[in-house]
Order: sequence, then C-alpha cells, then structure tokens
Amino acid sequence: MVSRGGNESNLYGLRPDQLFELQTAFHQIDSNHNGYITGDEMRECFQRFHIGYTDAEIQRVLSQMDFNRDGRVSYDEYMTFMARVYRGEITY
Repeated sequence: MVSRGGNESNLYGLRPDQLFELQTAFHQIDSNHNGYITGDEMRECFQRFHIGYTDAEIQRVLSQMDFNRDGRVSYDEYMTFMARVYRGEITY
C-alpha cells in the first residue's frame, strides 16, 4: 500500500483537494475497511448513490482498475486509475 504522506498528491499528479476527495471515496466504497474494493462493495456504493450501472458494467469498471488481476481493487490501483480519469486519460 502506498504511504499516505504529504507527497502522495504529487505521486498521483493530483491537487490536494482531488486527493482528499478520492481518498474519502475509496474509504466509503471499502465498506469492510480491509483496504480493497470488491464487486459487491462497488455495487452497494452505486446503489446507495442511485448510479444505475448493471452488474456487467460494474465488473467492467473493476476489471479496468484491477491491474494485477487478483479480483479486487487495492488503494493504489484505485488511486492510479482515478488519477488517470482526473487527467482525462480515461472517460466514463
């Protein structure tokens, strides 16, 4: 897991406010607080915020975030992916 020190925003190329927003979102999605996001946790989050993704769409998003293909998304995988979204390299 990546250290959450002061230089983390530079590591991901994000402003401090963007970093805070993404950290907060990760911890909200990771409902069991084990440091990983699963498909079930993502589905629960989307339902909570009334985001109408199908199970197939959720799996597609998770598979794009899951760089090491272990079936779950770590904090670093999430931050790396979302930083690319913020920089406009990935669109949804």
